[in-house]
Amino acid sequence: MTIYQLQNFLLVAETLSFRKAADEIPVAQPALTRQMQQLEEEVGAVLFDRTKRKIELTEAGRFFKQHIEKLLHQLEDVTYRTGQIHRGEAGEYRIGHASSAMQSVIPVLLKQLRKEAPQVKTMLIEASNRLICEKLLNNELDIGFMPNSIVPPALSSRVIYQENFALILPQSHPFSITGIVNLRDFCQEDWILPPQRESQGYVENILRIFQNHGFLPRTVHESPNSASVLRLVEAGIGITLMGKSTLKGIQLDIKYQELSNIPDKVEMRLVWAQERTVELSAFLELLKQFLPTPDHIKE
Repeated sequence: MTIYQLQNFLLVAETLSFRKAADEIPVAQPALTRQMQQLEEEVGAVLFDRTKRKIELTEAGRFFKQHIEKLLHQLEDVTYRTGQIHRGEAGEYRIGHASSAMQSVIPVLLKQLRKEAPQVKTMLIEASNRLICEKLLNNELDIGFMPNSIVPPALSSRVIYQENFALILPQSHPFSITGIVNLRDFCQEDWILPPQRESQGYVENILRIFQNHGFLPRTVHESPNSASVLRLVEAGIGITLMGKSTLKGIQLDIKYQELSNIPDKVEMRLVWAQERTVELSAFLELLKQFLPTPDHIKE
């Protein structure tokens, strides 16, 4: 029994004429008749009543037609969706992300996926840089988005964007933010930063900025969640450094100054396991269309 035979059976069942079906396929009528006889032998049932002037489907034939139509439709759908998965246009992907990515890259990505590849399903998992790396290596995530991370050798990555750091203060802070900011002026402040162990690479970058300004921060609280850090700043617990995009859409009683005079940047990376590069190639290529690497960044 072949798909070709089944498709021809449906055509005969629709036209109730071997001649019309043979002309439409096209195939010689005797060959089509033999095909249907072989199909009946394989099924073990008479599908057509040939005793009348015009052929008719038997009860078994009507049952067979009803279910073969469904099966061929399912096969067509499976074939189409398999191609979509191969092209990265369908499937389910587990995406790990730092909290800061939710204010920048994640909404853009999901909006584009919904528009261009609606069959793609995503599961978002917010985690620290360390956990994202671990889950990628353990095949518990498919891709990850992390800022300024130290990427293990078994992972591949590419830059999605770079941006300036911003100094963020509570609105009640006496310092007036205008023009160029000298971080040395804030060496006696209480700081709120991500935990170094969980934010591999990112905190090291921030500490290097402080060292370049001649001091190390007095850290009074640590949190890997950017929204939590901003809430604590608003409450006057301390001040912080963060990527400018983290403030997008945030309405809190805080003020900030972009540190455009500092060469160190926040660098968001797309990360995945090297051994899965071929498997994820179609999806990664799709992401590249939505999230192209800026021209000024060398990979």
